[in-house]
Amino acid sequence: MPKSTTPTTIAIDLKKYRIRIHKSTIHLLGDPKYIQLLVKPESSQMAIRAIEKETRGDQNFKVDSKRMKSDNSYELYSQTLIQKLCTIVEGLEPNFTYRLNGEILSTQKAALFSLKTISRIEPSEFDNE
Repeated sequence: MPKSTTPTTIAIDLKKYRIRIHKSTIHLLGDPKYIQLLVKPESSQMAIRAIEKETRGDQNFKVDSKRMKSDNSYELYSQTLIQKLCTIVEGLEPNFTYRLNGEILSTQKAALFSLKTISRIEPSEFDNE
């Protein structure tokens, strides 16, 4: 039986309110027109969901094909999301970047990340800071 999940990571830069998603993650989500970022505090989870139409809410982002041509990651900026994460996860330091581990749920066109996996990335690990 084929495996329905694939491991993935994202980086969250608290200083710049930036979320870096690997381009391979976007491709595994089916190269959607839009992605939606969701946070579920009660289960300590964050998700990236592929959507084809813009929906209500401030956490929808158009996937710009021009921005998919550079580097290995796709960058989004969301002060609202970063601030929400900081209220959920204790001890995050505002001038650092953090990594979240998760899985691609291909049948649901989503990536699911446990906030319990959050770890600080040392500056030497992270390029272009």
